[in-house]
Amino acid sequence: MSLLHLVRSSAFDSNDFAQCINNILPNDKIVLMDDACYNINHPLIEKAIDKVSTTSIYALKQHVLARAIANNNIMEITMNELTKMTFELDSVITWQ
Repeated sequence: MSLLHLVRSSAFDSNDFAQCINNILPNDKIVLMDDACYNINHPLIEKAIDKVSTTSIYALKQHVLARAIANNNIMEITMNELTKMTFELDSVITWQ
């Protein structure tokens, strides 16, 4: 069973991202959205990459651009791609 984890909060302000990382499994995917896009520059991103690899961590492109975040490591996706992903995985959980 694979889960899609939607993370909406910055790890600079809450522990939601840390809780997400503690619960992810190797087949899961993570999407950073809203203020969670700031997690691209948070030290916890390395822990997330170690658990699921960079190919399973995404950020919503529009949300990264709106926050002017420099992003060289995380794949950016559109809202349409996120919608598709919700149907491809077994379940979705939101961390906010």
